[in-house]
Amino acid sequence: MNERVARALAGVCRSYVRGEVFSPGSYDLAAEDWRSLYEVCGRHCLTSVGYSVLSESLQSDAGLREVKLTWALACRSVAARHHRRMKLIARIGRALRASGIDAVVFKGIVLGECYRSGDHRECGDLDIYTGRDMERATEAIVAAGGIFEERTIKNTHIRFEGFPVENHAYTTDARGRRSNRELELRLRGMLEDVASRRELPEVEMSAPPEMFTALHMMRHTLHHYIWEGITVRNLLDWALFLDANGSRIDWPEFYRVCEKHRMRRFADAMNHISVNVFGAGICCDVIGFEPELGERILRDVMASCDAASADRSGGRLATLRNLLRNGWKVRDICGRSPLSELFYMTVGALFQRRLRF
Repeated sequence: MNERVARALAGVCRSYVRGEVFSPGSYDLAAEDWRSLYEVCGRHCLTSVGYSVLSESLQSDAGLREVKLTWALACRSVAARHHRRMKLIARIGRALRASGIDAVVFKGIVLGECYRSGDHRECGDLDIYTGRDMERATEAIVAAGGIFEERTIKNTHIRFEGFPVENHAYTTDARGRRSNRELELRLRGMLEDVASRRELPEVEMSAPPEMFTALHMMRHTLHHYIWEGITVRNLLDWALFLDANGSRIDWPEFYRVCEKHRMRRFADAMNHISVNVFGAGICCDVIGFEPELGERILRDVMASCDAASADRSGGRLATLRNLLRNGWKVRDICGRSPLSELFYMTVGALFQRRLRF
């Protein structure tokens, strides 16, 4: 991805967040750059976001007709998958409710509410929290037509008419450090506070409070960034969430938790990308920024289009390779030694086969 396309991709995100018209003249895009921008948006799960911003520019240039048609068809496919997925999720919600199981949907579906349209956020699976009812919930989903695939330390994996479902007893992999278990207990406590949740009648499940989404997103995104890599869509998630819900976050408490769990620098880097690059509104005076780290993360994430910054093949050898390749993330973002992370990860994998708390 060349510099023009990288700048244009950031501009697309900014136009989407701010609701502004995209000005292609500011980026000096050649015909081949438009094709590259389409492909980059696809790799970063931003096909519909990009088209919603760029459709007028594509329409006005006759030379871009082929790219426009290809992009429009891709968006139609994304929308069709979204609408089918929502119907499947509603069936799962009805099955769980009929079995008397209280389920909370989190991550993708909830973040999709921050987008201009829910089908703009591409979502690969459904994440639900059923806590101590995880086993009963798995049985209910299988009885409704799901196919059980596997059980992990924190959830079960089910395939429902081809759609992957992760049914969680725990929201994070809390093995290793004691602080991981402390954060998981805090997150679970928020989900189990029924009064703080809100109903999603279209899927017959509930959504978590905004504070849970903020903390879980920060933990989840940081973990994936270090060990697997993330996409620009993950960065846009935070910008749109911040823009829509920032005023409802208890920021002093958010930062207290982030400080304790070594997420503060990452949170402020994400704030820089969200506010100073993508144009999200500043919700209060207490949020911080890490411009230098934010720019480094943005460049790294965008570069993952061309060469993945992490090995996604899975397994312990892949995890070790990622640790060696991305040690700077552990040192510079979390302020920890990569070797200490490897030690605690190994202890968790060998001696904490089940989570009991």
